[in-house]
Order: sequence, then C-alpha cells, then structure tokens
Amino acid sequence: MPFLLSRRDLVTGAAVLIVCPQRSFSAEPDKIPNLGWLSSTPGPDPLLDAFRAGLRDLNYVDGHSILIKARSAQDNADLRTLAREFVRQRVDVLIANGRAATRAAQEATSVIPIVMAPVDDPYEFVASLSQPSGNITGLALQQTEIDAKQIEILKDVVPSLSRLAIFYYYGETYYALESVAHALGIEVLWIETKGIGKVDQSFAEAIAKKANGILIVDTGALGSACDMIAERALAHRIPAAGSWRRNNQTDLLLTYAADDAHLQRRAAAYVDRILRGAKPSDLPVEQASQFELIVILNVAKKLGVTIPQSVLLRANQIID
Repeated sequence: MPFLLSRRDLVTGAAVLIVCPQRSFSAEPDKIPNLGWLSSTPGPDPLLDAFRAGLRDLNYVDGHSILIKARSAQDNADLRTLAREFVRQRVDVLIANGRAATRAAQEATSVIPIVMAPVDDPYEFVASLSQPSGNITGLALQQTEIDAKQIEILKDVVPSLSRLAIFYYYGETYYALESVAHALGIEVLWIETKGIGKVDQSFAEAIAKKANGILIVDTGALGSACDMIAERALAHRIPAAGSWRRNNQTDLLLTYAADDAHLQRRAAAYVDRILRGAKPSDLPVEQASQFELIVILNVAKKLGVTIPQSVLLRANQIID
C-alpha cells in the first residue's frame, strides 16, 4: 500500500520547512557559531563594538546566539600564534582586522573562512575583487588614496607645509605618495617605525630632518605607536594627520578615513552570509565607499593653526 499523508500532515510539514532556519556550514544542530576576532589594536577596540552592533542588527547576540572570541597583539609573531590558536579551537569564521592580522590568519588556515575587516591591499590575499579565491573575502580600502587625500587636506590647513615626515611600519612601502606631495611642493621624509619601542628614535630622525608636518600611515601594524607619534608631534607643535580614531581625545590635527562603523556592519553581513552557507570565494570583496573627515579644533588652537572655512565645511565632525 502506498504511504499516504493527510492534508493536516502536509500543512504541518510545509510549516516546518518554512520556519526552519538554514543551518550553518558546520552542520552541527544547536551549535552556537564561534567567531575568532583577530586585531593588532591592543586593549578595548571600538571596532569590535561596532562589529557586535552590526551582528545585533542581523539578530546575532554575542554570548547567546553567537560567540565572539577576541584576541589582539601588536607583534606579528604573536598574531600568528593567536591565529593558530583560533584554528585549534575550530572557530567557524575568522575576522581579521588589518593587513598584519589577515596575513597571520592566511598563514594559519586555508580552510576556515576569513573575513578581512578591512585590509588596504586585498590583492595580497585574493586573486581578484570580483572572484576571490580560496577561503578569504571581506572588505578593502585603498590606503594610498586615503593618505594622498590627507596630504592634500593638511596642505590646505597648513599652507607653509614643505617637509612632510611620513611615519610607516617597517618593511611596508607607500612611495606612490611622493608624486602627490611633490605636486603640492612638499618634500617627503620617509620615517620607518618598528613599533612602540622605536618611536622616540624615529621621531628624533624626523626632528633632525626639520619636518614641519607629519602623516602617520597606519595599516594596523603600528598599533599604539600611532598614538605615541601623535603625542610627540603635538608636544613639538608639528601638525599631524592620520587615518585612525581610537577615541575623540586625539593629538592629531585631523583624520581622514573610511567610516569604521559602516565597514564593521558590512563585515558582520559577510559573517552572516558565510554562516548561512555561502563560500568566501563566491562573495566579492567590497571596497570602502564612505569616508569621514574629522577636525580637532583644540589641537589647532595649541598649534596656532586656523582651520580654513573650506575645510570646516567639508568636515563630517568638528571636535572642540
């Protein structure tokens, strides 16, 4: 006799099919997804708070429907150790903040999905933006374009700028900025910095070369050294710009950067799609599209700098 279902059975079964959520790729019923958050920013990270908010918008609550394990380290060797630890813990997705963290994650696993959040040079990790290969996808920004914009704004604010010290992490190169600076009549002084322990030595080099402006290029590798450089710059009454904002109490004259909160919401969206079964290789890398200019007036006052009205009108935020 053929197996028959009643109308009631069919309706009940259809309802189950409709409301049953798509299982994560881990295929373990009732398992709370585990995320590994890897960053080169020490201490409380506002990016992590923004990422959690992005997940909440997608109905994930840390500690209840999802578990975020956050780890940070400034040293590259420590980042690699932490990435391997996440792999041993079999996290479902690795979120890597910045180039150094993404590189550590890439070295640790070719299986666990990795979401860049973001990196400034995605081609180091993916074959193309539209079709990333392997287990890595996420967000990207063109740090060189951001830094070029900072040079232009800094020159607008400080017309006398003629010798710009560019602090950058040891081993990384940003020579494309020279043409931008030269077009504005600015000589570039390249200052390599290996971290907190070398800040005073690097800053002494900038002073010796008579820098009258500073740009701090931060891809995550410099970590807290950025804050130290900005502090030294203000103490020596040298206008400085950067592309990070740990909080509003900064010693920088101005910052120009991608909108961090927007990037973290987008990173949360990548995680959601992966947990629902998408493969990283099927998710195109998204480029940053929203940027913010912040001007710090109390720093301008300490430096004796008057911010032009044209710059104030362009600012997304003005801090007294």
